[in-house]
Amino acid sequence: MRTPALLCAVTATFVAASAATAQAPESPAGNFGGGALVAAPKDLFGAGNAVIALRALDDRRLEIEATLRAKCAGGDVTDDLTIAADGTFSADGTITQEPSQDEKVVTKYKISGAFTSPRAIEGTFAATLERSAAGRTTTCRTGEVAFGARRPDGELGRRGARGRARYFGVTTQRGVGPRRPIVLRISRDGKLVSRALFGEQVKCSDDTRAIGIEAPSTNLSIGENGRVKDREKYTIDNGATRTYVDDSFTAVIGRSGAKGTFSLSDRTVDKASGNVIQTCRSGEVKWTAAP
Repeated sequence: MRTPALLCAVTATFVAASAATAQAPESPAGNFGGGALVAAPKDLFGAGNAVIALRALDDRRLEIEATLRAKCAGGDVTDDLTIAADGTFSADGTITQEPSQDEKVVTKYKISGAFTSPRAIEGTFAATLERSAAGRTTTCRTGEVAFGARRPDGELGRRGARGRARYFGVTTQRGVGPRRPIVLRISRDGKLVSRALFGEQVKCSDDTRAIGIEAPSTNLSIGENGRVKDREKYTIDNGATRTYVDDSFTAVIGRSGAKGTFSLSDRTVDKASGNVIQTCRSGEVKWTAAP
């Protein structure tokens, strides 16, 4: 299912973070990705679900790109801040987006976290979103949600998933700064990928690029060899046009990590004439993740 998102500039006030609960690495570096999956599996883009990408640069700079979901809308956040000496970071701000001509979303957010190891981040976020459309304004909240992010090393370990685990990681696609994130939730018995969510980008036939978040099917079976495969083909009725979607998702999951690919494509056709109006494709994108 496609959920477009536009990364917008942020007006933010950065505040000092509280002391970390774990020892931070001396100099965090590289791309970290992950997020949170707290909504029920059937609620693909439900309240509290999020993808979060972070990139640690020289001089303790930290870039953040995130999509935070609440019941009435989703909000995109981009930040550039400084990591404290103890490895913590914190920011709050307000962003305004206009997904369409008659729609506006205002997101007020707080994000804080800490580098708990050279390859791991733990943190929380909370956001209030105000959506205005068709003369009506709706307000909704994410609540305070814990998230994780990892810089995967590509090691899978013994094949098969950890039960009740989360796997956090990055894709080979890049946003404004960090590589795009991915997060997976594993069932209690370790036999299913109950949910997955990732940031994505497609290039269209009119030379435009569209970005957003995407989810494969829920409750995907994990084979004895740790392999997962999903293919979704469906049609979206847009009124005068019809969009044909063809998406695929694969994974190999081990106790120490996971890797896989996704591929997204769609074709929009005019109903009356049958002419193709636009095509969009991601190509094959690789990803890696770690618990």
